[in-house]
Amino acid sequence: MFALHKGDCEHCSRIFRYTLLHAGFGDFSYAYCDACGTLATFSYSNSHLVKLPPPSTPHQVIDPEWEPFIDECSCGGHFRYGASPRCVLCGAVLSADHAAAHIERNAIGAGRGWRWQRNWTDLYCIALENPKDPGNLRQVEDPFLEHKSRSKPHKGLWSRVLSFS
Repeated sequence: MFALHKGDCEHCSRIFRYTLLHAGFGDFSYAYCDACGTLATFSYSNSHLVKLPPPSTPHQVIDPEWEPFIDECSCGGHFRYGASPRCVLCGAVLSADHAAAHIERNAIGAGRGWRWQRNWTDLYCIALENPKDPGNLRQVEDPFLEHKSRSKPHKGLWSRVLSFS
């Protein structure tokens, strides 16, 4: 379960909803799509990670060396080390400094002195609500190329014997 908070785009001034994720608590690294800003998370419990170079710093944005192993986003963009979240309404890159105001305003710990990191690469990342599918986030989990490159499942003996094709 996740809580959705309101944020605003500094470019179009429209309101969007988001959730703040802690990569350490979630045990993942992450990247944003360079075209649409969708968040991709990469769980450390996924067996595909053993085939990737070890992360220089876990629980943060991915290392650039991981990019060749990652599938493209559904929009055709790519999950990249240097990419940032984008406004779901106008598509502009969101400023981490501008986002700090609404992230800190909505964070429980801010009253006790917690401050957000003010960048899109450290421990916290955000997933924005999909305006075309309210209540759901623009987020994908473990988009590794190997998922797509699997060949057709092999048919068992009986399905081959009884197949009409």
